Order: sequence, then C-alpha cells, then structure tokens
Amino acid sequence: MSRLKRLIHEAHRRSLWQVLSVYLISSWIALQVADTVTAALGLPDWVPQFALVLLIVLLPVVLATAFVQEGVGGARAEPTTEAKKAEGGPTPEIPEPEARGAHHRVFTWRNAMAAAVVMLALLTVSAGGYMGLRAAGIGPFGTLMSKGVLEERDRIVLADFENHTPDSLLAIAATELFRTALKQSLVVNVAGEEYVAGVLRRMEKEAGTALDDGVAREVAIREGLKAVVSGEIISVGRGYVVSARLVSAAEGLELWTDSETARDSEALFDAIDALSRRLRDRIGESLKTIRADEPLWEVTTSSLEALKKFIQAYRARNQEGDYARAITLFEEAIQLDTTFAWAHFGLGVTHIWADDSRSHWAPALSKAFELRGRLPDSERYYIEGSYYQVITQELDKAITAWRALEEIDPDFNPNNLALVYFALRDFEQSEPIFRLVIENDSLDATGYMHLVDTQVALGKIDEARITLERFAEKLPDHPARRSRASEFAAVQGEYDETERQLKAWRDQFREDPSTRANTGQQLATLAILRGQLAQAENYLGEVVRIEEEQGRTADLISDSALLGLLNTRFRGDTAAALLGMERVLDRWPLDSLPDERPYSWLVRLYASAGEPEQARVHLTGLETQSELMGRRSFEARRRYALGDIAMAEGRLHDAIEEYRRAYESESCTMCAFGSIGFSYDQAGDPDSALDYYERYVTTPWLWRTWPDSWWLALAYERLGDLYEQLADTAKAIHYYGKLVELWKDADPELQPRVEAARRAIESLSPDT
Repeated sequence: MSRLKRLIHEAHRRSLWQVLSVYLISSWIALQVADTVTAALGLPDWVPQFALVLLIVLLPVVLATAFVQEGVGGARAEPTTEAKKAEGGPTPEIPEPEARGAHHRVFTWRNAMAAAVVMLALLTVSAGGYMGLRAAGIGPFGTLMSKGVLEERDRIVLADFENHTPDSLLAIAATELFRTALKQSLVVNVAGEEYVAGVLRRMEKEAGTALDDGVAREVAIREGLKAVVSGEIISVGRGYVVSARLVSAAEGLELWTDSETARDSEALFDAIDALSRRLRDRIGESLKTIRADEPLWEVTTSSLEALKKFIQAYRARNQEGDYARAITLFEEAIQLDTTFAWAHFGLGVTHIWADDSRSHWAPALSKAFELRGRLPDSERYYIEGSYYQVITQELDKAITAWRALEEIDPDFNPNNLALVYFALRDFEQSEPIFRLVIENDSLDATGYMHLVDTQVALGKIDEARITLERFAEKLPDHPARRSRASEFAAVQGEYDETERQLKAWRDQFREDPSTRANTGQQLATLAILRGQLAQAENYLGEVVRIEEEQGRTADLISDSALLGLLNTRFRGDTAAALLGMERVLDRWPLDSLPDERPYSWLVRLYASAGEPEQARVHLTGLETQSELMGRRSFEARRRYALGDIAMAEGRLHDAIEEYRRAYESESCTMCAFGSIGFSYDQAGDPDSALDYYERYVTTPWLWRTWPDSWWLALAYERLGDLYEQLADTAKAIHYYGKLVELWKDADPELQPRVEAARRAIESLSPDT
C-alpha cells in the first residue's frame, strides 16, 4: 500500500499536461500490447480498435480527475495531512467532506484506475466471448466449421468469376488470384484444376467447358462436395468491385457473401486478398494463421499484366496445344515480372512438352526453384519435387517433396511420386500408386502408360495386357497408347504387330513432322532388331531429313552416328562409318551447336570403330556438359562411354566394371546386361557371359526394343553356342531357334549367320 500511496502522491504533484503526456504514452504502449496479443493469440481484428475506443473513452475521465485533483487552471491542491506530517509542517485543519464537493469524491485517481480495470475487463470479456461463440458455432459469430456446415480440409469448387468489365481476361485473372490466395490456407482446400478437368471428362463435357456457377455445382454434387465459391468483377469508373460468395452445392443456399472495392487494376491484388482472408475466417480458419500469410502479390506476381500473359500462355499450351505461342507468352510474362516463379516453371514445362533440349527447360525450372519461397506451400513443394526429380535427379529429395505435397493437398496427383520409385526400380512401391492415379481419373493417360511399364517390369504380363486393353477402351487414339501397345507386342516377340502399331501412329499424325521423326526412329530400331539393315537406313535417312528441315542439328548428328553404328556393328565396315560421320561433322560442327551436344553417341561410334583416342576426345566433351544433365543420367552416360572406350582398348575387366556402374545409375532393369555379357565373352569367361546373356534375354522390360536392336540377336547366337559347348542340347536348340525366328527376314548379308544357326539345330536334333 505504501507504494500505491507514493504513486498517488506523485500523481497529485504533477500538472494536468504532465498527466496527459503520461496517459498518451501509456495508451500507445497499451495499443502495441493489444496488437501483439491479437497477432499471437489469433484474436479478431477489432480488438486493437476496440482498445483504442476504450482508451479514448477513458481519456476524459483521466483529464477530469487530474483537473479536479490538481485544481482549476493547474493550481495545486493543498497537501494532505500525511504529506504535511511527512514534511514536518503544521497539521492543517481537515475540512468536512461536504465542504470539498461531490466531484472531489467521484474524480479520484483510485476511481480512475478502477475505470481502467473495468474497461480492460470489458475488452477481455468481449474478445473472449467472441472467440468462445465463434468456436461454439453460436449466433452470427459461429464459423461454418463450428456449425458443422463444413469440416477441416473439405474440398470446395472454385467457379470462374463472372466478368462485367471491358477486359475479357480480368475475371480469369481474378479467379486465378483467388485460387492462389486460398492455396495458402491450412483449412480451405480448393479442388485443383486437374481434378476438376477429370470430373468434367467423366461428365462427358467438352474440353474447355467454362466452369460457371451451374457447372461448378454439378461438379460438386457429382463428387459429393459441399460448397462452391463463385464471384464477379464489375467496372466502377476507373476502379472495380470484386464480390465473392460461398453457396452450398446441394441446396444452393448462400453461406457467405462479401465484396471489396479496388481503386484500379493493380489494387485488385489487395482486394482479392482481403476477400479471401475473410472467407477463410468465415469458414473457421485460425485468424493467427490467416495473418501469418504473405500478401497475395508476394506469392504470385505483382504485375496484373504478367498474370494475364501467364493465363494466355497456359491456355495456349493446355487447351490449344500451341507450344510455340505458349513459350512466347510465358517469356513475355517473365519480362514483365522476373520474379514470377510460376511463369518460369510454366515455361520450363512447356519446353519439355515441346520436346525441346534440356538447355531450354532446365534453366527455367532452376529459376523457378530459386524463387519458390514466394509461393504457397503446395506450389513450392511441386516445384521442389520437379526440380529434384528432373534437374538434379536427387531422387530421395524428390520423394520428400512429393510426400510433403501429398500431406497438404488432397488433390495431389501421385504420378510423379510413382515415377521416382520407378526410376529407383522400386516397382512394388510404384505399381499401387499408378493404380491410384487411374482410380482417381479413369481418363488420365499417364496412369495407364506408367502402370503398363511397371507391370511389365514386375513380370506381370497378363495384368499389363489388361491395363493396355482398358487404356485402348478409354483413350483409343492417344499416342502413348499406341507406343505402349507397340512396345508390348515387341516384348511378346510379336514384331509384325509392333510394326502395325507404329505405322498406324505415324499415319494418324502424318502432318506432324515430330511424330514422323519419332515413329521413323522406332521403325528403324525395329528393322535393325529384325536384321533388316537396308530398311533401317531408309527410315533413318527420312528422319535425318526431317531433323534438318526442323533445324534439330543435335538429333541429326545422333541419328547419323546411329547410321554409322549399323556399319561397324553388323557389317564391320568402319571406313564407311567414319567417313559418313566426318562428312556430317564437317557440315554441322559441334561447336556450332548452342546447347546439349550428342557426345555420348560419338563416343559409342568411334569406340565401336576402333578409334579410342577420338572417342576420348568426345568423352571430354561429354564431361563438360555434366551441368546440362541430371546426376543419374550423366553418370550412366559417362560410365557407358568409359566402358565402350575400355572395350576398344582391350581392357575388358575395366569395361565390365564401368558397365556395372552404369547399370546402378539407370532405371532400366536389363539394358547393361548385353554389354556386360559381351565383355565377359570377349574376356574368355564363358560362365559369366552365359549368365549375363541369360539375364539379358529373360529380364522383363517394356522399352527393350532399342537395346534389343543391338544385343538380342547376338545374345541368342552366343547362348546357343555356349549351351552347345556345355552339351545342353535342349537350350542350345532353343536359342538357335530364337535367332532363326528373329532374323528369318533379315537382309542377305546376315543370312549366313542364320544358316549357321539352322545347321547347328539340325546337328543337335536327336532325330538327325
């Protein structure tokens, strides 16, 4: 009590202006505390404002108290009895209470402090009561979650905003901004565009169907979703009014509606940001988490024009298939805002879809990765997963990113996660995930494509056939369906069917040069596999002409090297191979190529031609381009190149070791076995050679047509001979027969090897 008395005594000694100064400073401190507590505890925004009102109300009380206690005009009141005694002076005569007046009894510092306590209690009770009613779902303060209308992470559908402005892109931009804003939420879950597109396909809606209020409600009702968000944007002078509403999907009842004014187009970011935050509050998200989010312009782009370019680019790529225009528009968006992370990512993905070289898409994806901190968590994890998967090929980090995205995004398409497991040869993990992709969307081609790959790798041939049949039923004209069907037929040894599928694919897209080149390469590979070298040369010649017309110089050099390999591997004509390659490189020098150069192909050709020194020159070039490849891809190419050079130099055991390391760095389950088996064969180790040749021909792999074009005939031939040496007649006849069947229509120059196999079968047959 003595401290309180001293405090009151000091207050009595101060003037009115001093009291005002102390009060204002104390009020400022109180408001700062209110702001801090509001942010820390997630209290409503009106708490600091209400605190300010209470402080303003209390101010006259404090001033009146100071005025009364200090005396009019700042005259000082007589010292109290206790003060006189403390100062040693005479004790004054104490007047009767009535003589001092009622205002002296009312306007006391004790009463002023009591009023402050009451107002603090009023503020606390008001805030606590509001939060309690909000959590309990009582009255207008209850949230949609607390009332049981929605649950945490319920999926809602975002309809396209209606446009009532002269700018046709403005409503689309508003929709995308609202979507991005809601993606920051830990409670709200907006149905992803890919998810909605899958539902529309199942509803047999045409591609590009506008997602207006009616269609959005159809989507929600079909999928059992509870609510739809829609909105509109209206021009008002130079500014805009943006409104949004949340309605129940089944009944169409309005659950929330609000609007915000933007003084101009650039202010749309703040207007939509404010609207989305109020919607999140109404649904029931913690005010603390809502406030913790960055402003909308920081997690997307600060330029509305850049956003419009992005929208146009996205449409050109996804709806029109016009990759060239999409690339131009993405680049224009980036010029308007160089920190627009999602535009960099879109540019990189479009280059990949356009089958451009790594030097085009890798820098864009890398830049998006650098800027990922500006994005909502869902988009950030998506970019991280993509970056680690295709740029650095740090697959463990890719899995971490995809799993993190899976935790926060119920619409997460696990296809990329499954692809990582596939790359690691963990097919037991990838198969159920690819099945899930199809279950989520029966018209998603990627699920069928990769499930077939996985099932073949697991040796589940019958199941892979069923998956292909379902693929053909759902998406009969999809190019990937034809490519899988052709490869699957080759796995079964049904090469006529493989050729039929490839030609049908080529005819279907005969006007597309890229498809003609792609199918031409595959038809050439099939021809090499069947020993039809002249036909393969014709196909490759056409492919090279297309590549020259398109300016695809790196691909042209690669396919020219492939033509050379035909001569070295099957004809033993190294002079023709080297002369042809020299002519190509004289016309198109490697130094003239601005991006990734086909050094690995050149290493293979020169090593095969017995020119290891020249092969080493190109190995050095390959090593300078390590940054243009993912780690695993580069390591596999480098190890194969080192193995080829070691073979050319007669260092057979070194070659075996390099090929084994190449196997460890690639996804293919059998591609390296042919090289390893041949190396053991050349090293005079028939047991190991037989083991690896057997593993080569029996290990299941869908995409084996390419390695088979070089190794399958040799493996059959050598297995027949090796088993014949072991006196295993049945197996020798089996593999000689495989060679005869494979090369029955081979070119005349290869027929002596076929005839030798036939004679071996005749000599080994028990009835001869």
